[in-house]
Amino acid sequence: MKNISIIIPIFNESESIFKLIDEIFSEYKKRPPEVIIVNDGSTDDFVNKVNTIKEKVCIYSHKSNLGKCRAMLTGIKKAKNELICVIDGDGQNPPYEIKKLINKWENIDSRYKNKFLICGNRKNRQDNIKKKISSRIANSVRRFILNDDCIDTACALKVFLKSNYLSITYFKNMHRFLPALFKLKGCKIFNVLIEDRPRTAGKSKYNFNNRFWVGIIDLIKVWKLIKKENKDGK
Repeated sequence: MKNISIIIPIFNESESIFKLIDEIFSEYKKRPPEVIIVNDGSTDDFVNKVNTIKEKVCIYSHKSNLGKCRAMLTGIKKAKNELICVIDGDGQNPPYEIKKLINKWENIDSRYKNKFLICGNRKNRQDNIKKKISSRIANSVRRFILNDDCIDTACALKVFLKSNYLSITYFKNMHRFLPALFKLKGCKIFNVLIEDRPRTAGKSKYNFNNRFWVGIIDLIKVWKLIKKENKDGK
């Protein structure tokens, strides 16, 4: 496996993050990756348990909850490697699936190697029917409006180059629109089928109100940004 930094933003995920870390290092014994956990102002008992993994991972903390996107940015900026993988701390994306995305990276045509984003595309998604339907509708609307070439943008598992990510102007919730933002920078988008697992601990941080309505506002923002960039580029 290529030298890679795995970024894990967490907020109240102490019930799942330690198992996830064990899985990562069990899966990649021969060539352990750099693993960075960004604790985004958690209020659970993560800080009381963290000594068990301190020797394995790098840990950075926000004093308050600044949001997943800011936590991702903190971790990516601190990463030693150019190749970045982002994965959620809830354990729903199996760490062994990272290899699929890396294998895709290694087989990408040389024309795209410095300009790409590889997105996980969950098959047999392990969510309730309401979440599946709302996500399917949201994905369809997003693809139609933004033409971002991504099948499952809500899947957290993604691989990209640090320099490409940092070339995008930061704004809150931009992680939901990474394919469109990468494509705007001339990057090619690739989708890789991965397994999904049911959440076994903790609670989802998202519901209809904080995902749908905020998502609509951000969708319009990104759409306007794309129109402006395309107009200025003519």
